[in-house]
Amino acid sequence: MYRALLFAAALGAAAPASVFAQRAQDVRWSIETPGSRFDGRDVHLTIDSRWTPNSRSTWSNDRNLSEIGLSPARVTGSPQPVRFTFAREAGRLDCSGTLGSGSGSGSCVFTPDAGFASYLASHRIGQPSAHQSFSLAMSGVGRDLVDALEKGGFERPSVEQLTAMGIHGASAPYVRALAGSGYHLSADDLIAFKIHGVEPDYVRQLGAIGPRLQHIGPSDLVALKIHGVRADYVRELAATGPEFRALSADDLVAFAIHGVRPALVKAYVQADHRPLEPDGVVAMAIHGVTPEFINALAALGYRDLTADDLVALSIHGVTADYVQSLERAGMPRMSADQLVQLRLAGFEGRSN
Repeated sequence: MYRALLFAAALGAAAPASVFAQRAQDVRWSIETPGSRFDGRDVHLTIDSRWTPNSRSTWSNDRNLSEIGLSPARVTGSPQPVRFTFAREAGRLDCSGTLGSGSGSGSCVFTPDAGFASYLASHRIGQPSAHQSFSLAMSGVGRDLVDALEKGGFERPSVEQLTAMGIHGASAPYVRALAGSGYHLSADDLIAFKIHGVEPDYVRQLGAIGPRLQHIGPSDLVALKIHGVRADYVRELAATGPEFRALSADDLVAFAIHGVRPALVKAYVQADHRPLEPDGVVAMAIHGVTPEFINALAALGYRDLTADDLVALSIHGVTADYVQSLERAGMPRMSADQLVQLRLAGFEGRSN
């Protein structure tokens, strides 16, 4: 599917009487082959269009020669005049120019498909302008996507939204896969999913971790992807035990942002079987509390420390070695506050 590398046009719907009145000022094509790696099947086709002085779109991707009706010999032979057509449901490009020796260029004329425009209107999506028809054609949007949206229970898009779906690669198989995962989105949510890489496989992986992850809100899923919350990371967190059920999508995002390791969560909840405090875990990660730090203190009997206690101890350098030096000096077991006060007072205990 073509992907818009630059899309600066204002996509306003035109009145039905003049829906195709706007024409591209200039449409240019170019073809390149990967040199010695040319397999005789695919070429790199670029279509650059200008609609107004401030509106330009460039679409560029590998295309099979069969899609544009060209033969390998026509591409690699001596340069000669050439004509070809690139047709999609929303419209067609009739192109001419010169091609040979592995490259070529020229100009095109775009003709919107009136039947497809009528189809969109009959489905209450609206009448596309010529520029919108061009974008729909270049991104491969056709009746299959409209059908998938309707059957999947998705919100009916406007022409602008349908165009954006095409530009960002929201295909019919993608829509059907999301619907199969239980997501029946608004048009804007669907576009946001594709922009931020929320793929059906990611949704399925999260849902397989536990029932509460099978119905994450669309905005939360986008936030998880934006902040790099991987499914395997969530799976590791879930393995810490039933305490994981207390975590929200916001907590998972905060954990990822601040580098909370699953091992830190596990060490914290296992010490004295304390309840999970997401804000406290984030504070520990921020201030350098490690699983090793928690486990070493727990081994000395300090298993009832709160997240605030552990943060204070870490900040002031109260380590397990320091606690042991106090024990060797005959000091009784103390609270976290007392340990911090001794450290601040410069008391060093007794070395081995």
